[in-house]
Amino acid sequence: MDLIALCLFSFLAGFVDSIVGGGGLIQLPALFLFLPAPLSASIATVFGTNKMASICGTAVATIQYSRRIRVNWDALLPAGVAALIFSFTGARAVALINGQSLKPVILGLLIAVAVYTYWKKDFGNLHAPKLNAQAEWWIGIA
Repeated sequence: MDLIALCLFSFLAGFVDSIVGGGGLIQLPALFLFLPAPLSASIATVFGTNKMASICGTAVATIQYSRRIRVNWDALLPAGVAALIFSFTGARAVALINGQSLKPVILGLLIAVAVYTYWKKDFGNLHAPKLNAQAEWWIGIA
C-alpha cells in the first residue's frame, strides 16, 4: 500500500512541478512518510531520491525549453558546473549531520516555503531586465 501511495504522490508532485513548480513540497514529505523505515531514516537517502526525480523532470523540461527558446549556454554552463559542485558539497554535509536533529528543520523549511509560495502568487511574473554577458555569467554562478 505504501508503494502505491508513494507512486501517487510522486505523480502528483511531477504534475504540479510541470505546471507551476514546487513538486518537491509534495514529494519530499511523501518520501519521509512512505519509504520503508530503514530508508526514510537516512536524510541523505531521502534527499537523493527526491533530487533524482527532480533532475529527471528538470532535464526533460530543459530539453523542451531549449527547443523553443534561444538559451544562452555561455552563462548556463558555468552556472551548471557551480550547481554541481555545491550540490555535491551540500549532499556531503547532509550525510554528516544527524538525521533526527535535521528532520524538524526540514519540516519547518518546507512549511515556510509552502506559506511563502501560497502568499506570493505573483512570484516570477515580473521579468527582470537583461543583464550584460559578464553580469549574467557571475549571477548564474552565484
